[in-house]
Amino acid sequence: MSIPTLISEKLDSLSINYEPVVAFCSTDIYKDIDNLDDKGRKRLRSVGFCHDSENYLAVLPGTHLLDYKILSGVLGFEPAFLKEKELKELFTDCKGDSQPPINGLFDFKLIVDPSVLDMDELYIDSGNPSQLLKLDKIAGNQLFQECDSMQFATSPERLFAGRSSNPADEEVDLSFTPTRLKQRVDETFDLPAMPDIAQDIMKLRVDPSADATKLGQIVSRDPSLAAQVISWASSPYYGYQGKIDSIETAIARVLGFELVMNLALGISIGKSLKIPKDGPLGIREFWKQSIYTASLVEKLCRAMPIKQRPERGLIYLSGLLHNFGHLLLGHIFPPQFKLINQTIIANPHVSIEDIEYYILGVSHEEIGAWLMQNWHMPDELIVAVHRHHQEEFWSKHSVYSNLVLVANRLLKKLDIGDSVVTDIPETTLELLALDTEDVQMALEAIETESESLDIMAKQLVA
Repeated sequence: MSIPTLISEKLDSLSINYEPVVAFCSTDIYKDIDNLDDKGRKRLRSVGFCHDSENYLAVLPGTHLLDYKILSGVLGFEPAFLKEKELKELFTDCKGDSQPPINGLFDFKLIVDPSVLDMDELYIDSGNPSQLLKLDKIAGNQLFQECDSMQFATSPERLFAGRSSNPADEEVDLSFTPTRLKQRVDETFDLPAMPDIAQDIMKLRVDPSADATKLGQIVSRDPSLAAQVISWASSPYYGYQGKIDSIETAIARVLGFELVMNLALGISIGKSLKIPKDGPLGIREFWKQSIYTASLVEKLCRAMPIKQRPERGLIYLSGLLHNFGHLLLGHIFPPQFKLINQTIIANPHVSIEDIEYYILGVSHEEIGAWLMQNWHMPDELIVAVHRHHQEEFWSKHSVYSNLVLVANRLLKKLDIGDSVVTDIPETTLELLALDTEDVQMALEAIETESESLDIMAKQLVA
């Protein structure tokens, strides 16, 4: 497959020297930036957006993060990012997701970060996904000479500096530090107390006389929660053919005491915080990932040796609430939460934790764990919330976080969730006494049940 004719003709008309080269795929640049090869550091990427019916293309080094706040500031408006389908329609005659940043050729106004103009060599998309175009510094500057140059990109060095809480780091925005965030959580500023039903369920957990009747009485106090539990039990996902006409029936015949207790706890807590419906971290995506993760960790749990399996109800709860920190961030910091969502859209290859640290100086895992501790939630759940992105983690309750990590990475293969990688460390599988066949079978089972899981997730958003 050759370079599209309109690309080569345009470059030739501008007398720009270029060399077609075989496309290369860089490694995860934010996971192993020090080992990224020289060519990988010189590949450009572009981000399309629009405003007032005009399309724009922001061009920056592939290793850099597009800072949405800075971009909005230099433009004087908040850009709306174009969807993949919209981009493909605009890049006429280009194959796959190739987006050649060539001014005047497509319906875009190009905006170039100054760091691009300083590169002694660069690689751009050619319109053919199997090839790139190599340009030297002169050709690169010639290509972008008619474009607006605005600084909006953040280098990897500055991105990772966001992990530091040292005020001496002048380029890092430290208006929100981990200490300040933790103080707001500790003081429960702007936060609702744990829902009454959740408090009563927590008491029931340690009640030696707890039974299905007592649990049913608690759940029935909230008609919407009771309806959701009954709907859950009636779902084709659980395969029960009889009629579910009460919470007690749902517990005794389908779901079991532990699952209903933890399901009710997770739903009541998850619904206590209010965030926008849409966006990568909006409530729609939160419940979709939560339901899929809870179902997948339950299947992975069953594949483990019996003596090593965690408690079924708690592992399900861990799947439901592992991203609880997203809800908390959205509830107490709406403007920053919006900024995080927009930054994620513009930088899908960057981990959410890196983006959160860059903007807030804290991750959703940390802030979620702080509130879980304040609410005296089970230690197993706190570990899952705090450590579910941490590879090769080992502690008393690490089985919970490790199962969630595996589930998150598997679900990314289905384009579900907030993980940016799909590889599962062998050491993690060894800790869980699982193998690649076990996890693949669990994922395939989830795929066959996706219709039922989607319905369950939508019910929680309503």
